Amino acid sequence: MAALNFQGTNISAWLIPLAYAAVAVACGFTVPRIGYAILPGLVSSISVNAAVGFYSAIASGMIALTGIVFSLTFLMVQFSATAYSPRLVLWIARDPVISHAIGVFTATFLYALDSLAWVDRQGSGRVPLLGILVVSLLLIVSIIMFISLIHRIGKLQVTQMLTFTGDRGREVIESLYPPIETPASTASVESLDAPCTQTLFHHG
Repeated sequence: MAALNFQGTNISAWLIPLAYAAVAVACGFTVPRIGYAILPGLVSSISVNAAVGFYSAIASGMIALTGIVFSLTFLMVQFSATAYSPRLVLWIARDPVISHAIGVFTATFLYALDSLAWVDRQGSGRVPLLGILVVSLLLIVSIIMFISLIHRIGKLQVTQMLTFTGDRGREVIESLYPPIETPASTASVESLDAPCTQTLFHHG
């Protein structure tokens, strides 16, 4: 049962990045078409070469950043598992911020590639402004997720890990045991005062 729960946790952790990637690909195919159909005059003033460089820099930089950051992250988690209990490190690894960060980084990379295909479409010399705005927004969200990820990795410090363990322990104690001020149940007292009876059945 524990192995099944662990596999379920891994599956749910990877479903989040896959969902981000699927949404990014879908938006990459639909948003430029909507812009061309509904808002044909919404065109950026930057040149085609500048737009190609902008999208290319975001795509290449994002995939490189994703590989470096998460290689260092999982390497740090692996080394921390030798210093702490592996269960404590597993709590950090199950943090949804890690899955969402992977998803946002992947979505930014994929959407930048899709938007790059719509620059100078059919030799029109147009750069859709909507694609520039969306990829810029994704870039800002990626920076926010990167900062949140660094904050989560900071929990692996000794002081932060002790504080985290103490907080989780107090939460478990409060959920299992009622406070001292809680009055005792009357049903339990009555059951103690009741006479003890026992029925024996004998055959033969």
